[in-house]
Amino acid sequence: MTEQRNENGRRYRNAREDAKVGSIERRIEQDYGLPKGSVQINRPDGSNARSDKKIGNLKKEHE
Repeated sequence: MTEQRNENGRRYRNAREDAKVGSIERRIEQDYGLPKGSVQINRPDGSNARSDKKIGNLKKEHE
């Protein structure tokens, strides 16, 4: 029996390249019921990423 992967749900798990860090942080807080300001997305050096930075640019920094 072969197992098939369902990739339809992937768009709900991955952040779009043109999304902003602040909107992703807020979405994570809403989805998991966390307090406002409790999620922080960091740059490779450990500092906080600006909320207006695009996810695509942040991914390039992490490569």
